[in-house]
Amino acid sequence: MSAKTPSHVDHQVGRRIRQARRDAKLTQEQLGNMIGLTFQQVQKYEKGVNRVSAGTLYEISQVLDLPISWFFDEDVVNRIGEPDACDTIEFSDCMNLLLDLRQSSNLGPVREVLRLAGAR
Repeated sequence: MSAKTPSHVDHQVGRRIRQARRDAKLTQEQLGNMIGLTFQQVQKYEKGVNRVSAGTLYEISQVLDLPISWFFDEDVVNRIGEPDACDTIEFSDCMNLLLDLRQSSNLGPVREVLRLAGAR
């Protein structure tokens, strides 16, 4: 899988974004406007066509007042901090997340990951 190819985790995150948006009674256009995206981009995230960066997921979580962990399957969240987590959750997904965080000028996602890791 290439760094830009959405994985099963990306599809799952997209489904959770859609669910949270609908629960908040927002349209794709309204959510997009709140975080500076077009409704088409929100739609692509929700369908799992495009990968959601860590920074964008953080912004979505803030707007929808949800922890970042909410967007991940409980199985994925429970594996955070396990010695073999990168083996069991696709190594490339872990590496892509680290690259997204490294390239982000927004330290919010980094703090959230550290908070989640520290909660273990």
